[in-house]
Amino acid sequence: MEPRTPESLLEQGRNAKSERRPEDARNAFREALAECHGGEDEPLRATLYEELAYVDRTLGDQETSQQHYRKASEIYREIDNPLKTAHTIRHAADILREQSKREEAALLYAEALEIYRNHQETPPLDLANAIRGFALLKEDQKDFSQAVCLWQEAGKLYELTGIAEGVGEAKMRIGLLAGQ
Repeated sequence: MEPRTPESLLEQGRNAKSERRPEDARNAFREALAECHGGEDEPLRATLYEELAYVDRTLGDQETSQQHYRKASEIYREIDNPLKTAHTIRHAADILREQSKREEAALLYAEALEIYRNHQETPPLDLANAIRGFALLKEDQKDFSQAVCLWQEAGKLYELTGIAEGVGEAKMRIGLLAGQ
């Protein structure tokens, strides 16, 4: 039997996740984290926390998911990976928005957007998704003019990346907000 390494457990967890077995995925990711140690394992630890956050969110455990996204973002900051930092804090912001913790969410969206906008290698889809979350937050805060501007920007980015669902949602939201 092959030894169970953090890397093999990560792969096992990802397979379970893709097969829609979130409990098995969670167990594999947790076991992999227990096998990781500081130093050279930091990128792997961050990835595992990010994977755990996704699975916990899928399972409806928003609080634990939020904690895992924050741990992942802290590690990504330490190892100087700004795009992964922005990605994880955007997901944390989404959870906070869904929990109506608007001020906390706004701070994280602003930080993620600042990182994305200042990084030359930002994937347009990642920027679009962050803008989308912030636009939804602005709608929740009744800042409709800002929400429209954000939806317009997100819509252009979704169009650029060929994401028809995103383009459609942006157009629909702009249409709904036009009457506000």
